[in-house]
Amino acid sequence: MSASGEINRLRYLAAMGVPIYVTRRALPGAAVTAKYALRATAQIDVMKPSGTAPNAAPASPTNASSTHLSPRTRTSPPAAQALRESLRKDAGQSATARSLPDTQSSSTPINRSEPVTRFRLAVVICAGRLWLEGLGDEALAQEQVLLVTAMGRALTHPDGGDDAPAVTEFRWPLHDNAQLGLGAEEAAATLQGFLYRQIEEHACVELICLGDSSKALVANLQVPCARRYAPATRDVLENPLLKRDIWTALRA
Repeated sequence: MSASGEINRLRYLAAMGVPIYVTRRALPGAAVTAKYALRATAQIDVMKPSGTAPNAAPASPTNASSTHLSPRTRTSPPAAQALRESLRKDAGQSATARSLPDTQSSSTPINRSEPVTRFRLAVVICAGRLWLEGLGDEALAQEQVLLVTAMGRALTHPDGGDDAPAVTEFRWPLHDNAQLGLGAEEAAATLQGFLYRQIEEHACVELICLGDSSKALVANLQVPCARRYAPATRDVLENPLLKRDIWTALRA
């Protein structure tokens, strides 16, 4: 739109009493606002009264502009008044509708005080069983994998094979986006789905939880196989006397 067209549009809107708003900054996705530099034109008096002195000072712009009524003070025709009232009513309704989501969001603040659940689990597939043990902040040692392999072969002796165990890790949270949920309920649902897929894929007949941390995580989960609880391999390696307890638990 040209500058003259923009000026006419502003005059028409002002005559109807429609308020005009201009953004202070560029809005994302909005068209670029065209800016026009308007200059005030000097008014030249063509006809002067005969009694005016030649050296008389011209009227001040303030006095000259005061003799003209603003567009808002002029008397509008009935059609323009009706249109102005309709636009004001619509503008008020849209402003109220836009303010409702803000009011609701302010009255019901997002609860971000829920702590983020964090844990790591070692998952070992061995001897047709899924072995689960909490890692905490430490890595899974090779000695722990060898101990799980030995226990698996003892359970399947003499029909057990020499297949190498499949070792993987489950880590929570999977992401850092708090808007998608990082609490205990989301962690339990995700872990249950993961275990269910692993058990079905490897045809595991049993879920063996090693240690109290893994036992607490899967206590309320539903898995498509039997489950058993035994001491953690890290504790057994640190205290060999626990081998009797773990073997008693495996033979139960």
